Order: sequence, then structure tokens, then C-alpha cells
Amino acid sequence: MPPSDSELMERFGAGDDEAFRLLVEKHQKPLLNFFWRRCFDRQMAQDCTQEVFLRLVRHRGRWKPQAKFTTYMYRIAENLWIDRYRSRRAAPPTTSLQTPAGDDMGELGHVLAGRARSPEDDAADSELAVCIQKALNGLTADQRSVFVLAETRGLKYAAIGEILGIPVGTVKSRMHAAIHKLRAQLEEAAGEHLR
Repeated sequence: MPPSDSELMERFGAGDDEAFRLLVEKHQKPLLNFFWRRCFDRQMAQDCTQEVFLRLVRHRGRWKPQAKFTTYMYRIAENLWIDRYRSRRAAPPTTSLQTPAGDDMGELGHVLAGRARSPEDDAADSELAVCIQKALNGLTADQRSVFVLAETRGLKYAAIGEILGIPVGTVKSRMHAAIHKLRAQLEEAAGEHLR
């Protein structure tokens, strides 16, 4: 049985660099996706992901397994994002599905699709991606935080509350507001498309 995240973090705190490599290997992609859904900027998502791991390195000797490791890690990620967002004071840039995904993966639209595409499929997906991105950008920072943690990481409301330092009732309220707002914006966009 492979060691748990908590065991790996404890081993890393005691000086086992291989344990940290295993943590990075396991959590790098989910963290990258977490930040990508926040900013739609590949470079910023990579920078933020790297910064989370640097903060874990800095705090390795002080970490205590009082909560799940992922809760601890995503709390660091959320605090980092709040710091970055406040310092930028601007809306996240938009990204097209025709943007190169890097690492010889082709365009983002093809990476997300994972299959051969027709031009009609690409056009429809591009429009949908723009609508979804606009809808996500229309959420407040608080609503987006809850929505991204729940929908992209599959975290339970209690874990989200722990990460964000808010009561579960507030998480539920923000999630309800986010879903209501997203649904309204996407229905409006669909209505405009049909006109």
C-alpha cells in the first residue's frame, strides 16, 4: 500500500526528499488545474503551482497532521490566489481554445476534446468555452473560490469551509449563489445564440 499524503509530508519534514517528489508528482496536475480554472492563464497557473510547492518546502518542519494534507495544501493555494488576485487588481485574461497548450499537446480545444474534431465542432466548442468562461468571470471571487474547489477538485463542503476558513453554511450559500448566477448567465447566452 502506498504511503498517505500525511505520511509523505511527515517523512519530508524529517528530510526525505523522495517523499516530497512523490507529493509533487501526485498533486502537481490537480493544483495546476485548480489555478487554471481561476485565471485561464497557463503561465500564471504554473507559477502559482510552483509557489504552493515552495511554501510547502518552507513549512515542512512545522507541518502537523491536524487536517487532511489536501485541505492544508489547498488552503495554501487559496491564500496564494487571493494574494495574487489582490495584487493584480485586474480581471483574468481570456484564453481561446486555439491557444497552444504547450508540451506538444496541440491546441487547448483539441486537448480538452481528446479526439479528432470537425471545424463545426471546434466553432461550437469555442463559443461554449467563451460562454462558460464569461460566466465564471462573472462570479464574485468568493463564489468562484467555492465553485472551483467543489467542481474541479470534488471537495466536500466541510473541507471547502476548512480551506477558506468559513462556516459550512456560508459555503452552501456561496455555492447556491454561484450555481444560480452561472445558470442564469448560460441560459441568457443560449437565448442570445438562438435569436
